[in-house]
Amino acid sequence: MGKTKSGVWAEHIDGTTPLDEREAILCNLSAGKVRVVTNCMVLTEGWDQPDVGAIVLARPTKALGLYLQMVGRVLRPAPDKTDALVLDHGGLTFLHGFAEDEVDWSLHKDKRAQNNSPGSSAGANGRTLTSCPECAAIRWEGSPCSACGWRPRIKAKPITIAEGELVQLRHDGGRGVSNIDPLEFYQQLRWIGAERGWKPGAAACQYKDKLGRWPPRQWKLYPPKKPAPAVQAWVKSRMIAYAKARAA
Repeated sequence: MGKTKSGVWAEHIDGTTPLDEREAILCNLSAGKVRVVTNCMVLTEGWDQPDVGAIVLARPTKALGLYLQMVGRVLRPAPDKTDALVLDHGGLTFLHGFAEDEVDWSLHKDKRAQNNSPGSSAGANGRTLTSCPECAAIRWEGSPCSACGWRPRIKAKPITIAEGELVQLRHDGGRGVSNIDPLEFYQQLRWIGAERGWKPGAAACQYKDKLGRWPPRQWKLYPPKKPAPAVQAWVKSRMIAYAKARAA
């Protein structure tokens, strides 16, 4: 057991972790002695610890079932547990939709289960048929040949890291500004308005569009503030939506 740079006790589990050590780590997690447990394909499905309240999705997968299994680890009900936090670094929400969306399940052998909600990219996880280079039998691309046993060689791909900003996702497909102080939000909107030459009162209109109410007049006495990336992204999304509405 060790501390992260932030002073949080953390542990790691993978396929090489002895069973007794793995059990001790999970017991410490349940007791609150360990706050973070990273794992590699060990706790993705079948593991049940209801009091866990947050999960980080750090790996991509095209399998809808696996995605739902992973998110399901934090959806178990527990005493005094009101919600669960999912930090999606793998872009799985955009591919499969929200975990609570209805899924079109089917027992038909030729029909794959998929999430048909607007927030998912249904069909993007479809597989392609190809021929085996050894015996020419038809097989699924990326899978071993069922006729001769030939297995494709998986080429190692370089790991790329992209800078990003975690923002709240809404069910209407938008990206929201979460947990921001209303006054600071208004100050940041005024900063953006001054930079872009908005008309007087435009920042207040944007504030009302987001929070459903007008900002108090006395807030004009506070100076504008440099906007956070999430606020800039939200304003950009509103401008794009406005432009599309005018063009329609």
